[in-house]
Amino acid sequence: MNAETEQPSRQEKLKILVVDDIPEQTFLLEDVLTDHGYFVLSAQNGENALQIAEHERIHLIITDAMMPKMDGFQLCKALKQNPATSLIPVILYSGDYIDDEDQELAKSIGAERYVVKMGGINPIISAVQEVLGHHHAEEEETAAEPSVDDRAFIERHYKLLVKKLEEKMNNLEEYSAQLVKTNTELKQSEARYRLLFEQAQILIFVFNGEGNQVLDVNSCAQQTLGYSLDEIIAMKTLPYADDESNDAISVSQKFSGEINVRTKEGKVICLEASTSIIEFENEHRLLLVAKDITEQKAMLEKLFHAEKLTLLGTIAAGIAHEVRNPLAGIKLNLQYLEMKYGDAFEDIEVIRLAVSGTQLIEKVIENTLNIARSAGPDVRAESINEITLQALNLLALNIHKKNIDLQVQYADELPEIKLDSKQILQVILNILRNAIEATPEEGTMTVTTFRKIYDNNNYVVLSIKDSGAGISDEYLKTAFELFKTTKTTGTGLGLALSKRIMNQHYGDIKIFKPREGGTEVQLLFQQIEHKQKGESWQREKS
Repeated sequence: MNAETEQPSRQEKLKILVVDDIPEQTFLLEDVLTDHGYFVLSAQNGENALQIAEHERIHLIITDAMMPKMDGFQLCKALKQNPATSLIPVILYSGDYIDDEDQELAKSIGAERYVVKMGGINPIISAVQEVLGHHHAEEEETAAEPSVDDRAFIERHYKLLVKKLEEKMNNLEEYSAQLVKTNTELKQSEARYRLLFEQAQILIFVFNGEGNQVLDVNSCAQQTLGYSLDEIIAMKTLPYADDESNDAISVSQKFSGEINVRTKEGKVICLEASTSIIEFENEHRLLLVAKDITEQKAMLEKLFHAEKLTLLGTIAAGIAHEVRNPLAGIKLNLQYLEMKYGDAFEDIEVIRLAVSGTQLIEKVIENTLNIARSAGPDVRAESINEITLQALNLLALNIHKKNIDLQVQYADELPEIKLDSKQILQVILNILRNAIEATPEEGTMTVTTFRKIYDNNNYVVLSIKDSGAGISDEYLKTAFELFKTTKTTGTGLGLALSKRIMNQHYGDIKIFKPREGGTEVQLLFQQIEHKQKGESWQREKS
């Protein structure tokens, strides 16, 4: 439709065409101009705008000065050279600074106004109202021909484009330099925090906000647990050793206490842990910081056990002095009566039970004194296989009486261990007696020796396994405490004494519950160097 048609009626909305390749700019102008009572059309480039202007009655065109395909200057010139659209007023606007040369070029091709985007929306609205008010005045019915020819326009337009491109390049270079600087600073900052995260000598775990999925783990945590970062992330959560530890972290967002986890090797370790909530990239994260206190707890337990032994030593000394002598007299008198009357005495079994009772009391006193004594072992190089064979020979009759199937397997070429053969024989005899008593008639008992790496140390191991009913979890936790026993005639001192002797030999006792049933006891002897008798021991130098 020709633009040189009759003037719009007062009730007719003036129609404005907005041309911009940035949709957000177009939407903004549409909303604002509509609110001001105008009817708004839009185009994304100059070519599309020309087509709309030729078929619609447009009262004003607002176009971006710089666009691809056909920019605002080219669009304005094309509109003014076409008789059908030459009377449509054009407002150019730009996001850059406008100098006198830009204004002159816009004026030479017939643009009514040239405004800057950065000035806000008000200058554009003012220009619209001003241009539309003047354009429909009677004196402006006929527009003057543009005063610039094609060649001059091309030259000036080219210079303008070059200048704008140079400005854009300068701006881009400045922005790129700032971006590089910011990126470098961010990388340096991230590297610093990552270094602190990785080099920290405590265990650090980063969970999601609910605490049920691990997102990151530092090196100390990986080394302690024995798992790689990918393995821990694949597990999603920590390898908790019990339900209490699992519930403590996954349910509570704030936690401070102890949790038990299992390493990749199957060892249960105790962690002193605490959690806190942190903000990261607008999301909540649960940060768990922990310290391995397994050795610390073991040391405290040993100190507590040592205090109990010290107290027991004091008690034992009193028992030896106050009880032993009267007990010896009672035992002699009872034995005298037993020999005098023999089986002819009607109540001879009562006397024999009394004699057995005194013998049991003597055994308790002797074991108590053995535990309380602080004399160290007299060590020399010995073969654990030979000591085990000696113990089995001493108990051969007990094994034969119960018709036990004894299976023995000694490892070849085991290194000799420096130990006190008498004390270790006492330990092995104690463990073997327990195994024989636990094994049912015609049951099976297995004795094996082998090498084992435990806690990064090399051990020679003696394993004694029975086929009995097994032990309860409750007793397993307190098996080495004084006076703890599952036998009605036991004293509860045998395992405690054995534990003490093994600790003096830098060894240990481990009790297991095999899947097939029964109980397995392992005596672990560490390969270490000893000094002469009476002097302290020291570990091998690496």
